[in-house]
Amino acid sequence: MPQEVPVGFERLLASFDWSNVEDWWNRWVPHGGVTLARHHWSAPVVDGWIAFVGLPLLSRVELALHQGECVVLGVSALPGCGKSTLCSWVKSASQHLGWPVEHLSLDDFYWPAEQLEKSMRGNPWSVPRALPGSHDIDGLVQSLATWKETGQITAPRFDKSLRHGRGDRCGSSSSRPQVVLIEGWFLGVSPLPSIETEILEGLSEHELAWRSRSVSLLTDYQQVWTLLDDLWHLRAVRNDQSSRWKQQQLATLEKQSGVGYRSSELADFNRMVLAALPPSWLRMLPLSSVVIDLTESRDVREIHVLDRQLSASSSSATG
Repeated sequence: MPQEVPVGFERLLASFDWSNVEDWWNRWVPHGGVTLARHHWSAPVVDGWIAFVGLPLLSRVELALHQGECVVLGVSALPGCGKSTLCSWVKSASQHLGWPVEHLSLDDFYWPAEQLEKSMRGNPWSVPRALPGSHDIDGLVQSLATWKETGQITAPRFDKSLRHGRGDRCGSSSSRPQVVLIEGWFLGVSPLPSIETEILEGLSEHELAWRSRSVSLLTDYQQVWTLLDDLWHLRAVRNDQSSRWKQQQLATLEKQSGVGYRSSELADFNRMVLAALPPSWLRMLPLSSVVIDLTESRDVREIHVLDRQLSASSSSATG
């Protein structure tokens, strides 16, 4: 192992029926350990992120494959955390291992440009997407339902670099996976008892109106959450950590695509993340089976395995 294991890591492995860390690690050593499909990371990654997040998620995929049924694994995290890159790597590593895995994002199901613009028009943060209501939920549910019936999943793809960074759909994908990974920044968020105006700086009347709209539209997303067989939550110690992570992510996107961003746009986006939904709802996801607490530098601080975690036997640990 590249470093000392974080608190809760043994419990996570136990939920996959691995009795100790050494045996689990020896399972991955022949495949390269932290070097497995390393060139598929689109951004620099430290060994600890692969060892304590990437490979465990890959082990969760392996468990799902052994169960022999179509399984949907969800990954939820604030913007900029690296969830998309993580799931993309899991798909690439799975292909390397010959495993049938697909990676989708809530972002892939953004409405086409015209309807997307209509759904976001007038929001107080001037964001072109990302809010509840910007996704074709019926289309996502139908894609997953068709996959469960036929074994084939077809989904649109969304390119955020199009339309000068406002994004648009760009083609589609079709595959026959046994495991589907789906991720999103408010994946699994459900209404909880909370003060409607929860945010340190307070909300304007315009923001309050759009928060109420976002909360109302969350009802439509619950039908997607019920299709998740497992939900992993990569949880920031503080919600405002997302702003720095998002800045790093946009810098990478600008380098790769040539599409730049203005600091004012980033500030508006970060404000939206803090204001559009009560922050406590983003920290406490009722459907979570695994919660991985991350430090400001995105190191794994602690892992919590909840009793919703699927396991191959009754030996699953809870915590």
